[in-house]
Amino acid sequence: MQWPSIFPLILALSAFSSLAAQQLEDHGPFQVGWRDVSIQDVHYGRGNVQGRIYYPATSAGYATDADGGAGPFPLVSFMHGWTQPASDYDDYCSQLASWGFVVMSNDTETALLFVTMQSQAKDTRALMQWVEDESQDPQSWLQDMVDLGDWSTIGHSMGGGSTSYLLRQDSRVRTVVMFEPYFGPLLGNTSVGFNSFDEFSGSVLVIGASQDLTNNWWLVVRPWFDQAEGAGRRAWALIEGGDHFGATDWAGTNGFLSGAEQHRLHRRYGTGFLRAEVKQEPVHYHHLLGAGSEGQPVSVEAAGWNPALWVLEEPSQASGLVLGAFGDPGARLRVGAALGTGQTSTPWGTLGLDMATLHELVDRVVGSNGIEEQSLAVPSNLSGNIAWFQGLLLDGGGGTLSPVTSLLLP
Repeated sequence: MQWPSIFPLILALSAFSSLAAQQLEDHGPFQVGWRDVSIQDVHYGRGNVQGRIYYPATSAGYATDADGGAGPFPLVSFMHGWTQPASDYDDYCSQLASWGFVVMSNDTETALLFVTMQSQAKDTRALMQWVEDESQDPQSWLQDMVDLGDWSTIGHSMGGGSTSYLLRQDSRVRTVVMFEPYFGPLLGNTSVGFNSFDEFSGSVLVIGASQDLTNNWWLVVRPWFDQAEGAGRRAWALIEGGDHFGATDWAGTNGFLSGAEQHRLHRRYGTGFLRAEVKQEPVHYHHLLGAGSEGQPVSVEAAGWNPALWVLEEPSQASGLVLGAFGDPGARLRVGAALGTGQTSTPWGTLGLDMATLHELVDRVVGSNGIEEQSLAVPSNLSGNIAWFQGLLLDGGGGTLSPVTSLLLP
């Protein structure tokens, strides 16, 4: 496989627009049903627990039939902010479910006083376990709706801090999204969850808002991203002009961005991150962190020891493709491509590319924001072939290979 050096690598973010088909903030292909549930926890001693479930359905609305034939789907929990009921997040949770997720939204710990993040996390764990159990019950309306793999969780404000306790309680939680998370001594104190957050090896997205008058983005929200240094992948997104309530149905009270725009950005980044990580669709990182995010009022960074790699057709150039990846700043990033797959043992895991046609496309040091994206022209003799790509991130004597991804070359 020959990729002549005359075909330029543009090692800065290229100026091209988002693909029209990839509007991560829009409603997905599934109709969404929802139900309120009140369950008796039989696993963790939480007694009676309440929540709201959003799920892919055969038709939209309350208590409509679940679309079990299209499942199973990943299970995600949502944890609310202080005093806010699950219904404050109907729009966000419905949009997420429309992309093929079952969303279990906690509806306890909503009082004004004596509520804690630890209790919210425990109730959420009980509710997620109940949903998983029901999915395995042939008599349940949730039969076959949830896969039995890893869990994901989202939290806003108080709920954002609660995510750090949920992942301590259950190792199945591997992906965390934090909307303007709380950090501090109130609501049960974040200290234990925060201090152990650096031990989490999964994936983390932290979203802050530049005009947040409740949780200051620099003093309260940003520390969660910095603390998550053990995460395999972590991303930071600061909504310029956003306030504290962009994730809610009544978003927008203080920031100069409209509520509708703030809510759109929470949908875009929260749902896009979960699709990239949980559904293993890394191409969405182009629209969150790469040139596909240009024009969005969001500042982004990324880091991690487990490289994300995405490949897609170059939207603004015929016979071109885009390569993107992120990892710890200062690490060495190498990306190879081949015309087939293989199984070669390396010190960093299994190289999944065919050695006979392997060609290195990228070998560079990751920049200060952790994100690398470039454009590459495809030689005409390779057009129409399927190419396979894999990245390697080397840092401090160790290294990690990315999953293999493929693309039909334009």
